[in-house]
Amino acid sequence: MAIGSISFRAATLIGMTALALAACSGGGDDGANTPPQPVITSPAEGATYRAGETLTFSGSATDAQDGALDGSHLVWWADFHHDMHKHPSVPETAGASGTDTVPTRGETSDNVWMRFHLRATDSAGLTTEVTRDVMPQKVQLSLASQPTGLSLTLDGQPFTAPRVVTGVVGIERDVGAANQVFNGRTYQFSHWSDGGAATHTIATPANNTLYVAVFIDAGPAVNAAPAVALSAPANGSAGSVGVPITLTATASDSDGSVASVQFFDGTVPIGSADTTPPYSVSWTPTTVGPHALTARATDDRGGTATSAAISVTVSEGTGGDVLPPTVQITAPAPFADDLSGTLTVSANATDNVGVASVEFQIDGMPLVSDNTSPYSATVDTNLHASGQHVLRVRASDTAGNRSDWTSVTVRFGGTRPTPAGITRQLNWVTGLLASTAFTQLPDGRLLVSQQGGTLRVVQSDGTLLSEPMVTLTVDSFWERGLIGVVAHPNFTSNGFIYLYYTTPQNGSHNRISRFTVSGNTAGSEVVLADLPPLTAAVHNSGALHFGADGKLYVSTGDNALGIVAQDLNSPLGKILRFNDDGSIPSDNPFCTTQGHLVCAVWAYGLRNPFTFAIQPGTGRMHINDVGDATWEEINVGARGANFGWPGSEGPDHLGAGITAPLFTYNHTAASPVGTGPGGFFSGNVCVIGGDFYPSSGPFPAPWRGGYFFTDFVGGFIGFIDLQNDNAAYTFGSLSHGQTVGLMVAKDGSLLVLSQALIDRFVATP
Repeated sequence: MAIGSISFRAATLIGMTALALAACSGGGDDGANTPPQPVITSPAEGATYRAGETLTFSGSATDAQDGALDGSHLVWWADFHHDMHKHPSVPETAGASGTDTVPTRGETSDNVWMRFHLRATDSAGLTTEVTRDVMPQKVQLSLASQPTGLSLTLDGQPFTAPRVVTGVVGIERDVGAANQVFNGRTYQFSHWSDGGAATHTIATPANNTLYVAVFIDAGPAVNAAPAVALSAPANGSAGSVGVPITLTATASDSDGSVASVQFFDGTVPIGSADTTPPYSVSWTPTTVGPHALTARATDDRGGTATSAAISVTVSEGTGGDVLPPTVQITAPAPFADDLSGTLTVSANATDNVGVASVEFQIDGMPLVSDNTSPYSATVDTNLHASGQHVLRVRASDTAGNRSDWTSVTVRFGGTRPTPAGITRQLNWVTGLLASTAFTQLPDGRLLVSQQGGTLRVVQSDGTLLSEPMVTLTVDSFWERGLIGVVAHPNFTSNGFIYLYYTTPQNGSHNRISRFTVSGNTAGSEVVLADLPPLTAAVHNSGALHFGADGKLYVSTGDNALGIVAQDLNSPLGKILRFNDDGSIPSDNPFCTTQGHLVCAVWAYGLRNPFTFAIQPGTGRMHINDVGDATWEEINVGARGANFGWPGSEGPDHLGAGITAPLFTYNHTAASPVGTGPGGFFSGNVCVIGGDFYPSSGPFPAPWRGGYFFTDFVGGFIGFIDLQNDNAAYTFGSLSHGQTVGLMVAKDGSLLVLSQALIDRFVATP
């Protein structure tokens, strides 16, 4: 699996365990048997590849007892490796030969290679496996602007030219240039040195190549400053400590638009900048005396203007003590790491009259309230899973005023897999192959989609039935295959299930179909939608869920073509919304001509939202969008929302009209570790799975009413506390990676689906 180009096919088994009695079978004078000896002849040792090239595999094997083994005793497969993980490229295939075509779109990193496996099995069941690595041919791409220093894009991500990247020969890259203002001058795009359009695709050439975007200097960039004036309160007004005052301002821009207005008390900002008129902010004075208030407007080209100041005189007032105390955590330090044992949390608090008490919390749950300075509480770290946690304090004074919560994020060390009150049941279900998604029926049965085209049934006790419910003919190359399943809300009465799969019929494309289930068998397929033809092997998405409105929501990937995520004439890189019969609701936000598939678009600007979840009752949607080279995102779904891909990812490059993520974490840990967005969850690369836990579930607090999520590579389970500023805590860990789904079961347990098994977390009796 490549960073930002995630594959959810099963990691094919890399060996078979020899039978315990194998040593007692086979030929020879003493009854001993020796393993076979496989040999890979093609690709040759030292061979290299280019993207788009078809690699030919061949091999053979001999055995001391059986002689030359025929193809029925040989199995080969190929994996595409990136860094520390891999994409299955060719599944286990019987025989001594075959081919594998390397995709031209998808993973753009140069830290990749192909690995071919050959496994031979003799008549006694002994096996031997050998591998052959094929490394890519690499070159350097140099991207420059004329003049230098202008902004360009590579694969949708902006950078300042020049830039040199190493790439695999044949991989397709998207380069872009746009008109812009630089150093006070306007530059208009003229042409690329290769003759391509402003935004176009290049195939990485066989030799080091320079691509230059040429711009024309169109002269000075003139930007008239905006106009801004405070309209309330009136100059010379009076106010009281602790009593809110609303500040308002008018602002305009003669040659553009106003981007924001920020209010100030002297030089201190008041609240956050307001981006929409009428511009206002609530200000609660905390000190007596005269205050000079101003408003500063910023326009869409960065020009600023500050209003004339008005004076407001603040007095103590007649309402008694209205000022809350202040409080800060003195230990542990913010982002303290590898904490263990009994931890002392200390705080300082002050008040203009007197501090009554200081409350302490961990992960939103109370520890103690201390009414004596120095204020402190203790935490037994052994009662919490290893990983990220949040400590909070709040102070109260003798008049009943309370401060806001102050917090520090820390990480507990060790290898504790669960918090107190939770039991982890590893390998609750085994025997799965290349699992991609799962859902639960009203009677407790689980339906598990497998990439190769089979839909498996797991009974409520965890027993995997041998016969599939559905077997489909699919294209399972890389991330294609049977990759989504959901049951109709009225399944008990109508028996409907919905599947998302890649059909090879009339050219490979993804399809949404409805099936009718009887017992453990499904038939009577009704095709609801056929998506556009696939040109890449990755970014298919495929999650299916019913909303609180009874509509079917479907996630689609961008087919490794980032630009389509912003194209409202394409259903790719989107959340789609259908009626349960496959027709398209007339109230979808972008439908202009009924009958077209693009009318199904409900939200857009997504890269590869392989999973999402909908909260029962409220209909709140969380979308887990797998990132590219830097950020993973959890977004709050909303009608008509644009999540920004490919021009925006995580907290980077957000602009007007872009919906920012609820939670994001970086592929690379910040320095110091824990200090970046996502805290200590950084260093993981593929956000996967997610579900809302009910507020009345059997899990102990704080694991109720929030959102669980995990990562394909990370091997952790995180929790977003929706009641406490969306803080993220570590709930637990897994014994493996390659997690593809997470679900809250009807009995309140938490089920985690990997490609080969299901783990279960339950409340400890």
